[in-house]
Amino acid sequence: MPSLLTRVTLIGCVAAIAGLGALVLTGARAPSIPHDTQTTAKFLLATCGDSAHNLDAVAQRAKRLHWTPMVDLGRAENDPMKVAGMWRVEEDGHAYTVTTGVGPGDHSACQVEFEHPKPGRDDFFAAVSGSLTLNVAGDFPGGGWRMEMYQIENLAPKNAVLLFVSSSEGAVYRGAVMGN
Repeated sequence: MPSLLTRVTLIGCVAAIAGLGALVLTGARAPSIPHDTQTTAKFLLATCGDSAHNLDAVAQRAKRLHWTPMVDLGRAENDPMKVAGMWRVEEDGHAYTVTTGVGPGDHSACQVEFEHPKPGRDDFFAAVSGSLTLNVAGDFPGGGWRMEMYQIENLAPKNAVLLFVSSSEGAVYRGAVMGN
């Protein structure tokens, strides 16, 4: 069963999509991104990058790669966020939990929780932005956490959003790609 934090994060991701404004992102890239961080960013993009509007693609990937299912999809849910799938993944010394879901207004989300190792925020951002063209849509620090949202310009359809959550110490706990 998905945790309350997972559901709240997915609901927040999906709800935040509706009113996003974009500013152009500028900044320097890290000269050398650690291999573990590159691996984590590649996993997120391979799993969720083309799936913001096609959650079935994630389920097909999970089946093909023999990910461990973590939720009984036959059970009825009354929550505002319907979890479409949840899997545990261990790959190349990394552990992830992948969750997909659909919220109000058919907003979809593909989220990856980075269990271990957790990437550093700056290196993770550099790795992801090396593959994606991003525009700032929101930066929400508070309570020891920071949630960042970016409009993804080079994925089709154009209304996909990248969200990631990091701690005040700079460790990234989860990343998501969302669409409507």
